[in-house]
Amino acid sequence: MKIDPKYFNSFLGVVAIIAALLIAYYTVSSQQDKRKAFKERIMQQDSLQTVSWPMVQRQDSLRIADFKGHHVLIHFWSNWSDASISAHQKLATLKGKQGKALSVIAAAVGLRKQEALSYINKHEFPFYHVAGSKQFSSFGIPGVPAYLLYTPAGRLRYVSLGILDDVKVDSISNIINGNP
Repeated sequence: MKIDPKYFNSFLGVVAIIAALLIAYYTVSSQQDKRKAFKERIMQQDSLQTVSWPMVQRQDSLRIADFKGHHVLIHFWSNWSDASISAHQKLATLKGKQGKALSVIAAAVGLRKQEALSYINKHEFPFYHVAGSKQFSSFGIPGVPAYLLYTPAGRLRYVSLGILDDVKVDSISNIINGNP
């Protein structure tokens, strides 16, 4: 098939638009597939409970299993993610409402210790601050922010990725308060 030269530029434009749309579709679809696969994979295992999380502010570590009897929310975050930063205020409010029923572990991803300490000292959120880059990579978490909520019995009950909106906060609150 031969294209008339006067239509060639229009033809290339249409092909470029179609190619861009296909690339965008498959990129978004791939990200959604990764997130879905992660949620399914992480819900089927419980090895995060026994992993030691090095604390940022002390020469100590903690494990999720250390918090038996309390809900534990792990929040993977980084200071370059606006969604991570805005989630801290919402999590601090949630922690204030839930009191001792909820412990929040803020797992910093991709930060040097001094960056993390500077952020922690500036904001003083009521969280356990740990280094989370190793766990983030080893468990294949597809992005920050990420949220994992464990029940007092140590069972992973809730997994979410992305912006912490009011619907997600309500879901977490309902789980903690025993509402379905």
